[in-house]
Amino acid sequence: MAYAQPDTGPPSAPAPAIHVRRIRMQAFEALRKRRAVRSYTDEPVDDATLDRLLRVALSAPTGSGSQAWSLLVIRDPARRRAIADLVIAGAARYFAIMRPAGDGTSVEARRAWSDEYAESTLSTYRIAPVWILGLLVPRNNYPEPMRAGGAIDDLLSLGFAMENLFVAARAEGLGTVPTTAFQRFEKGRLRELVGLPDHVDPAIITPLGVPTAFPDSLPPAMQKSRRPWQSLVHDETWGRTRGS
Repeated sequence: MAYAQPDTGPPSAPAPAIHVRRIRMQAFEALRKRRAVRSYTDEPVDDATLDRLLRVALSAPTGSGSQAWSLLVIRDPARRRAIADLVIAGAARYFAIMRPAGDGTSVEARRAWSDEYAESTLSTYRIAPVWILGLLVPRNNYPEPMRAGGAIDDLLSLGFAMENLFVAARAEGLGTVPTTAFQRFEKGRLRELVGLPDHVDPAIITPLGVPTAFPDSLPPAMQKSRRPWQSLVHDETWGRTRGS
């Protein structure tokens, strides 16, 4: 039997195009203005904002539905400072390796320079009100033929989640900085600080907080080496870049 439908009047008009356009531009602005923030204030981040960021981070795509990730939130002051100290020390070692000394510079002088540079650049990591550790948590759900590729998929999925976090934080007026290298020198110590088992990898970590200022451009050294976007887009076949 067919049932008569109530008369609800003419169908609702679609949302004005300008409204859709405005929302899209908000997303583009947050993407475009996200920068690595290395200078923080100690202004607290409220629970509602933090939960909103965590939920949107974990809405990211995940290979095979594995959700091979977790986010570890650190707010305890002593633990935050210990993580910051560990990261700053790792940054000093990183800078010493990645920025080779000039001729005639002694190892000791180079180490002193890298220690001072890391401290002067990253010292406010110690007062950032939150640290978030993006954890790779293997679920062991891939059959043998897919296991090697599955591990890569899991790491990429964690990257998707953290990028969601970084962009959403920028939209909320908060700073982050993707950190993947500095903690590598002391992952065992980092695991001890937060009680991580050996199979869980703190692969991508970040402070989270209100910055002293948002960078409005890349550092000069990075500007010099930055490739134009057109040179990185190939149309139809390899080598047909838009910059050629």
